[in-house]
Amino acid sequence: MELDRALSQISEIHAQLLRSEVFRGYRALPTAVTSIVAVMAAVLQTSIWPASTPTEFVIAWAGVATLCSAICAGDLWVRARRSEIVRRRALPVVAQFAPATIAGCVITIALLRAGSDALSLMPGVWALVMGIGIMASRPYLPRAIGFVALFYLATGAMLVSYAEPASVPSAWTMGATFGAGQALAAVVLFFNLERGGVRG
Repeated sequence: MELDRALSQISEIHAQLLRSEVFRGYRALPTAVTSIVAVMAAVLQTSIWPASTPTEFVIAWAGVATLCSAICAGDLWVRARRSEIVRRRALPVVAQFAPATIAGCVITIALLRAGSDALSLMPGVWALVMGIGIMASRPYLPRAIGFVALFYLATGAMLVSYAEPASVPSAWTMGATFGAGQALAAVVLFFNLERGGVRG
């Protein structure tokens, strides 16, 4: 009985230490690249390959999201292979964001089934989901990342509030939101982790 209590206390202390240390697995460069990808996707969709249906719009931006996720995941995987600390802490940090990702996928499918008018809400909903995911990960990241979460939450709330029924949302509701949001995240990571050290 005493052994079980001691092991439980050790586990709690270990979990607390993990939460108190800033996770260094995310980097500014791949985050900045995802910002550029979002902007370029908006440029391409407005000038060369416009989405003619809501389904095409969703597929296009789901592809962009998948590419950006792969960029960040690939960089994290490389860093995890080089650093035992990053490898040990990667799963708990990623797990904090996972529920928001799953919710975003489920909501997107629901909006698709609801019809084209409902899809005008998608850019705002995705921004809200991103903000929630970042806020959930905040205990493991620099405190300034909270400003990034607030940007996504505020922008998402505005986009949802002012969304008008439309067959295809504007590509810039996605490109500008995620381009600016990811650029801000890259700045936070650079100045708090890579240049000036962890500042809390």
